[in-house]
Order: sequence, then C-alpha cells, then structure tokens
Amino acid sequence: MSSPSFTLKRTQWCGLLRSEHIGQTVTLAGWVQRRRDHGGLIFVDLRDREGLAQVVFNPELDSLVHSSAHSIRSEYVLAVKGLVRERPEGMVNPKLATGSIEILAEELEILNPSKTPPFMIEDRVDVSENIRLKYRYLDLRRPAIFNNMLVRHKTAQCVRSFLNDHGFIEVETPVLTRSTPEGARDYLVPSRVNQGYFYALPQSPQLFKQLLMVAGFERYYQIVKCFRDEDLRADRQPEFTQIDLEMSFITEEDIISVMEDMVTTIFKEIIGLDLVTPFPRITYAEAMARFGLDRPDTRFGLELVDVTDVVKDSGFKVFAEAAQKGGIIKAINAKGAASLSRKDLDDLTGFVAIYGAKGLAWIKVNPTGWQSPFAKFLSEEEKQGLTAKLGMEEGDLIFFGADSRPVVNAALGQLRLLMAGSSS
Repeated sequence: MSSPSFTLKRTQWCGLLRSEHIGQTVTLAGWVQRRRDHGGLIFVDLRDREGLAQVVFNPELDSLVHSSAHSIRSEYVLAVKGLVRERPEGMVNPKLATGSIEILAEELEILNPSKTPPFMIEDRVDVSENIRLKYRYLDLRRPAIFNNMLVRHKTAQCVRSFLNDHGFIEVETPVLTRSTPEGARDYLVPSRVNQGYFYALPQSPQLFKQLLMVAGFERYYQIVKCFRDEDLRADRQPEFTQIDLEMSFITEEDIISVMEDMVTTIFKEIIGLDLVTPFPRITYAEAMARFGLDRPDTRFGLELVDVTDVVKDSGFKVFAEAAQKGGIIKAINAKGAASLSRKDLDDLTGFVAIYGAKGLAWIKVNPTGWQSPFAKFLSEEEKQGLTAKLGMEEGDLIFFGADSRPVVNAALGQLRLLMAGSSS
C-alpha cells in the first residue's frame, strides 16, 4: 500500500525553531497538542519529536486557511507553512524552548484527523497504566517516554563507540539455539521441519562468546536480547537487553577498569555528569548484609541491620521461630516515616510478599510510645537493644523481616528501594 501524499514538505522541526529563524518561511509537520480559539485568531501548539511550536491562524491573512483551522482538534496531523515571527510583547513563554517565536500560518494541510484521545498527550497525565498500555502508540507520544527512548538510543551509540575504540568486535550470536544449563527456564520454539524438536531462545550468549574467545577474537561485545521463561516479578522481565562482552588475557583489575571507563563515558556524554573513579568497592557479603541486594543503591541510608542477637529469644513467635530455624531477623529504620497510614503499611506488606516474605512487622515511634502489633511481646531489655542498635527516635518507622536469609535480604532490600523512591 502506498503512503499518503502531501504537498507541503517539512523544512524544519517544530522544537528546533529559535529567534534566529525570525523572518524565514518554514514548513512544519506534526501533531496538534492543543488548539485555542480566541474569537478571531486561532492558536495551535504543533508537536513533533523535537518539541512544540505555536502556530497562529489569522483570518485577515487568509480566510480559507483560517476557516480550515476551525476544524482542527487535538492529535490531528498537520502540515503548516508560514512565516516565523517574534511573539508579541507579553506573550513570550520562557518555559518553552520556542517560546520567543511563533509561526504565522500561510498554508495548511490536514494530513489526518483524529478521534478524541482517551488521555492528554502530556507527561503528568492522570490515567491508569492499563489504559496507557492499551493505547501504547499514544503513550509513546508523551515527551518523557520519547526522551527515555532517545536516551537509550544515545547510550547504545556511546557504548558501541567506546568498545570499538577499545579493540572490541561486535558479533551477533544466534537467537535460535539449543537448550543450555542456565539459571532459568528456556523459551522453546517448535521446529517446523523437524517435528517434535524445539529451538531454545538464549538466556545469554554465554557459550557463544566463549567459543569466540577460543577462536581468538579476544575482545567481543554485543547489545543483545535475552529471554528467560520465569514468573513475572517487579525486577524480572521475560525478555531484556544487556551489554554483553568477553575479554581474553586479562586480570580482574582489567575488566573493572574497562567497565568503570565505559560507565563514566556514558554518564559524561549522555547526561553531562562526571563520575569519580575508582568506584567504591565492597564485597558481596557486605552488600548483602547492608543492602540485601548484590547491586546496592548507596545514595541513601535505610540500611539493613541484623537484630537477630537482640530478639532471637523473643516472646514474639515470628522472631523466635525464624531464629530457631536458622534464619535471621533484620530491620530498617525509615526515619520520619511514622505518619504512614495503616493502608500504606498494608500495601507495603503486599509488596514484600512479591519477594517471598510472609508478612511485614513494624513499629512506629510515636510521642506517646511505641505503636506496633507485637511490641507487647518484647521485653524491656529487647526494646532497649532495638533502640540502641537501630537508632530509634520519635517519628521513626521500623520495618522487620524474619525468615531465611535470602527471603529477608530480598524483601527488605527491595523495600528500602521503594521507600527511598516514594520519599524522593
């Protein structure tokens, strides 16, 4: 099927117009963000991937063009030709990159009308995620989503440039392969020509990149899609993309150095941030003990504190049984969070259940004392021990996890990330 034709050919991006373009005649193409009818003049904010530009339809300039503009609605697709001019005094919008100029429309072509969209195409849209995903093609028009895609694109370019400059060779490895012993289940694809047999989608290119090292490629990389047939979790997707690489004839310090250089290059080129190297290093054991995860976010506190020695003989059955079974009891102190409602606490309890926790014990430190479903089971000595070890003060909210070490670390490790995100 052939593409629809239109007579007005775009000469400029909406979002790239500036004061230096004043006096030029340009042709823009894009989507209508909003339309405002001021009686005589009609104003249209036209949007393309680079941003917005204000278009003015004046009946005194061309009555036919102005008449056509009356039919314009949100998300109509337009091509507009007109003169770039300075906005009148008092009409400048300093919050907009194109806020000092506007386009006086001379020609208009409505390329495609639009039904009323189910939500506004703007960043702070109040609509459920289900609706956004149902109309994903509309959600992708929002500037924040587009910018995410743009950052991903630029990051991939930066990674390729960096690794190419460091002697790596990009190699695409097979997607249809045989099942290999990995840490998760494979997705299987039935073979049409060999009935009863299946291909497996790769969980990682591990074996292929090792073959490349044996073959003498020495430095390989690819930005590769991986597949794992696992139950969905907040931090787990059935398919994901990773920067995959392999190196020969190196030491542990070599790989750390290259990775630090690559990360600092990405942050510098993509967001203009200078990172200090070498990065701080901690052991796996310390990361799990303090943060519950092997990829800790160290930008804030909320560290996990092991209080097993304080409450292992507690009258609170949950703590005592966890200790008796060889598990651990850990806590995090959410400073100043005692104002959270019971509904908030119930929601957090549901959240940690995703990671295997059977519940979420808590203590609020109120002006009148401790508020907690289980505080009555704690002795004065245990209360004093928790207060000292956790630095408990008025206004604090303490969360406890009591179970096997993996469950407690995962649940509280993810909880601290959630709490930090909700308070930022």
